[in-house]
Amino acid sequence: MVSTKYFEHTQSAQQSDYIGQIVIRPNNSMGWQTTRYFLASLMIISLTMAIAFLLQGYWMILPFTVLEMTFLLACFYYLIRRNQTQEVLSFAADQVVMEIGRNAPEVRHEWQRFFTKVLVEAPRHPWYPCRVALRHRDEEYEIGKYLNSEEKQTLITELKRMVAAADEKQYQSS
Repeated sequence: MVSTKYFEHTQSAQQSDYIGQIVIRPNNSMGWQTTRYFLASLMIISLTMAIAFLLQGYWMILPFTVLEMTFLLACFYYLIRRNQTQEVLSFAADQVVMEIGRNAPEVRHEWQRFFTKVLVEAPRHPWYPCRVALRHRDEEYEIGKYLNSEEKQTLITELKRMVAAADEKQYQSS
């Protein structure tokens, strides 16, 4: 999911230099509450069956059921944490800031906008989405890895608009 926000000149002093920002998030089709209900129903069904086998004398089913449910919980935990990651690109007239994290920025890169390029590479196969990256001198970071083709096209369009707005602001201040 790609969302764009342009800042007005009446914003706080911290955001007054920024033209806007683009927030990129993975598609999180199943929220935490829904995931909890889904896992609870799976656990109830599996444990009910394991206890039924235990009562018939097949006690080895229960430990493997618990092991399976533990593995399933760990997988869902990993997926939910990964789906909470977001990338925030903030544009100013002379600067680009990229922040990556969940609740707070865990990784932050600040680059001069003049030396930062947006790269769009064609897909290797028509089924795959294109690759979008930011390159600053020798550093290159792919953005929106988890987006589908339509969302990447939206991202490219929003990047073009944001760069054009940053160019306009830079020429006005010169």
